[in-house]
Amino acid sequence: MKRFNTRAGLDWQSGAHNTRIKTLCALLGFATASMVPAAALAGSGEVTLIQAGDIHGHLVPRPNLRSDAVGHSMEGGVARMYTLIKTLRKEATKDGVNRSLLVNTGDTLQGSGEALFSRGKVMIDVLNLFGFVAHAPGNWDYLYGPARFEETFKGTATAAPLANWNALSANLYYTNQFDDATVCGRTATDPSTGTVRPLRRVLPPYTIRQVGDVKVGILGMTTARAIAAVGTSVTQNYQFNDAKVEVPCFVDKLRNDEKVDVVVMISELEMARDIQIAETATASPDVILNSDMHERTTEPIVVNRADGTRTLIVEQGQDGTVIGRFKLKIRNGKMTEWAYKQYVVTDDIREDRTIAAKVAAVRAPYVGKTFVPGQKVTIGGNTTELLRPVDEVIAHTQVGLHRSNFVDEDMPAVVEGTSHNLIADAMARVSGAESASIRGFRYGTHIPAGWPITMEDIYHYVPIAAKLGRTTKACGADLKFAIEQSTQGTFASDPTLWAGGWMFGYNGVSFDLDACDGLLGVTPTPVNGPTLALPTRPWGTHRGSNIKVNGVPLKEMDIYDSRATLTVGGITSPNPTYQQCLSADGGPAYEGYAVAGYWYADDKTTINNCNPCRGRQIQVVKTDGSVVQVAGPGAPATLPPSEALMDITEAVVKHLRENLGGVVTDANTPSHRLTVKRLPTINPPGYDFRMIQPLKGASAATCPTL
Repeated sequence: MKRFNTRAGLDWQSGAHNTRIKTLCALLGFATASMVPAAALAGSGEVTLIQAGDIHGHLVPRPNLRSDAVGHSMEGGVARMYTLIKTLRKEATKDGVNRSLLVNTGDTLQGSGEALFSRGKVMIDVLNLFGFVAHAPGNWDYLYGPARFEETFKGTATAAPLANWNALSANLYYTNQFDDATVCGRTATDPSTGTVRPLRRVLPPYTIRQVGDVKVGILGMTTARAIAAVGTSVTQNYQFNDAKVEVPCFVDKLRNDEKVDVVVMISELEMARDIQIAETATASPDVILNSDMHERTTEPIVVNRADGTRTLIVEQGQDGTVIGRFKLKIRNGKMTEWAYKQYVVTDDIREDRTIAAKVAAVRAPYVGKTFVPGQKVTIGGNTTELLRPVDEVIAHTQVGLHRSNFVDEDMPAVVEGTSHNLIADAMARVSGAESASIRGFRYGTHIPAGWPITMEDIYHYVPIAAKLGRTTKACGADLKFAIEQSTQGTFASDPTLWAGGWMFGYNGVSFDLDACDGLLGVTPTPVNGPTLALPTRPWGTHRGSNIKVNGVPLKEMDIYDSRATLTVGGITSPNPTYQQCLSADGGPAYEGYAVAGYWYADDKTTINNCNPCRGRQIQVVKTDGSVVQVAGPGAPATLPPSEALMDITEAVVKHLRENLGGVVTDANTPSHRLTVKRLPTINPPGYDFRMIQPLKGASAATCPTL
């Protein structure tokens, strides 16, 4: 085994003025910073920020198929991660004083089978040994509902938080609780008094740490959007703000009232949103440590502000495979120099024995001979059971399965992903649907060609207790709408409008993709005739064109008829085309397409991955393969028991074993289903690092024909 050396390649420089993202594993040397307002009691010294984030329930190493791999087949693993953290802490200790601060920037409790069925406990038990000084909850940390969230991060009246990570969030509020002592926050009308009052925060907004002679203010920001993939029950009575008010207000408070020397924001707001805040807010942090979108900024993004101050922004990647180190020099209350480096957690790094033993202990109920049957969890009204050990081999693959490649690679994950294609195929085949869609999630294990597919891998792809649902009432306009919206939500010129990160994955649907068509926005096309489910068609573009469902051209102007009755000449009678697709060319009405996706009992009226299908007849697949209606016109009042419904994970198992014969090949799971005509520039001007997604938004002026 190679000897791991954190000092290797460290090259301190000074006088740099225009930072650019260059190449993986490169690092920015010292650069002279602009002046920031001095604190009254100014400190001097060094501070080392150590960042972990987007661990997503990954306790053990995983393969990396992406082109940013550094020659290692396996990356990550929290026992290796801790060894690296200990090394960085040791290097930051001078004169017996540890000058490092370890922070966690969110999305920790979700992303694996062990995390799901323990409701995050396996991650809590292990990471409580790490010594985090602050944590910013990510959107997926809310998965297990408000009660579990507060038990984990806030504590109860009688118990401390389960996670000792010091969770912070300045932009998370209760919708129905008020506190007149709240500052720098949102207000609402108190129904009990009729007056406008400040909303109460769920968590503290900031913490202050003394590092030698330097006073560090750490400001926390959670997500601004919560979870889009699960019903609203998981964040019930919570309100999320976009942080545009909180950031400048608290930066001023920390600098002027708390007299800190440096302001560090730990954020799960999305990289693009943080850049926007740094560019436009009246006051901005010195450093923003970001998570959420899984980008790797191997050098800081430097936002030079009009007032002469400067904000440095970084993000550390995904799945616990990267640790970031930010070294700051503070002189008289001003940040004067910095150095940043990212460390990939490779197999060069030995596992910490204590952490490795803890990992083995918390995983024991989920693996091999120590597997404990009967484990259940309820998410969004769906109860699911772990039916087999997570290390059980389900099938093998002859093609690499992934959902996190860079957009300019042979299989751009921003458009398609082999793992997403596989899951969409499973949902369609098992449900008997003509098509299926899956949200553009950024997470999921990489599985190299020739490797086994384990239950753990499947839970990395679908760790959210979703049930297999479908509607048979999707019309051509619905599918066109979904494609247009998915493309816009991926490549919008305003990156704060990105929804879900990447395009939905589709089964049974092929089309020509032009992500640049109408990129800067279009005016919806009014629908002539009666007002139905879609009063406007929000496309004057051809982001998706030549759309076919199982090889048959899509009638993209056909609209679902939601009118139960018709009134003609004052006489009301049943509508003969009710719940059918109205043909735009005057042809007869017809039944719609069957479209499969995720279903949650808490929002039974829709298929999660088919938002235009809301209000239609919704069906779910039972574990015995039969289909039962649960919502929409004609639905029974009582839902079937959740345990009797098929999990998406089990649909994937069934598809792999029964439909594919236990082997994934390029023939039975083809990779390229979409023809890409144009994509926006991958790299914003001034950046030559190949981003997973454009950081500064897309531009119609930079849309080359591929």
